Amino acid sequence: MSPYFRVALSNKHVMKEGNWTYLEQPNISSSAFDVILKFMYTGIISMEKRDSEEIVVLLETAQELGLYELVDFLKDHLNKNQEKIVQKETADSKVSNGNHTNSSSELRSNNKRGRIRLVGAGPGDPNLLTRAAFQAIHEADIILSDKLVPDEVLKLVPSQTEILISPKKFCADANAAQQELNRLGLNALNQGKDVVRLKQGDPFLFGRGGEEFLFYRSQGYTPQVIPGISSCMSAPLLANIPVTHRGVASQFLVCTGMGKQGTLPEIPLYHPSRTTVFLMACHRIKQITQDLMNDGKYPPECPCAVIERASCKDQNVIQGTIGTIAEILEQIGHKPPGTLVIGWSCLTLS
Repeated sequence: MSPYFRVALSNKHVMKEGNWTYLEQPNISSSAFDVILKFMYTGIISMEKRDSEEIVVLLETAQELGLYELVDFLKDHLNKNQEKIVQKETADSKVSNGNHTNSSSELRSNNKRGRIRLVGAGPGDPNLLTRAAFQAIHEADIILSDKLVPDEVLKLVPSQTEILISPKKFCADANAAQQELNRLGLNALNQGKDVVRLKQGDPFLFGRGGEEFLFYRSQGYTPQVIPGISSCMSAPLLANIPVTHRGVASQFLVCTGMGKQGTLPEIPLYHPSRTTVFLMACHRIKQITQDLMNDGKYPPECPCAVIERASCKDQNVIQGTIGTIAEILEQIGHKPPGTLVIGWSCLTLS
């Protein structure tokens, strides 16, 4: 459910009865109400082939329901439609008033409110992008991308769209890198641009998406969040490892390999019927596996696998045990990003 639905829940058109919530249809056409309702659930609205009259109806409905970000968005599209009409009339009548039109256009552009979307790019294969993510990429004026987002995904970005890839994402001071990305995004928003923050996997799963959401909201911009397929589930699947399997694994745990300020993460205790997945752990796999055996009481013979560059053309699966996987990686090398999967489910389909 999108955050816009939660905004509307406090509206006068909402009635609650027991566990049910009813949204009373305002005095508008059914077609316009359907468009608004879809936006409240998904956070997405298509403006393709909508004329000014229809946009005005949608705008009035959004105002009545308190969807103020949608109001700003629709006002911007209404202005663009009016600009096109003015330009066409000017061209047809051949009136030489280009300077006046330009200054009006610039004034509207300066008053345009920026939009920020936190978009999950999925595990790597561009075919695994959601339709909402693909639409956001094609509508953006500027894209702020993680370094881990593959070139195959970035090739989908229109040639006229500006792409900024953080060169400092792997630097020692990750906080400074994050502040830099926030600054770039905020500058673009203040210029009225449509900003997409493209993040590998899912924005809210070890991607600092929640921190970015709070930052932009504190600056007056509430981000729309578009989920992505996380490698914590897709990487095991693509390596033929079911994270849950009857009689083998009834639990599924996702952990990070990076603690605060680069420290080691908290180590979970061993459970024989659990599949544990570590993200961002392969660069320190020797220390993590040692801690799993010593502190987490994992048996050295517990099977595990490392899936490198899951879903990409050069995906590679390396199998071993808790006691051997670090040595195996040291011998053959490692190509990030990698997903570490631990548990007896690693053997289920082998």
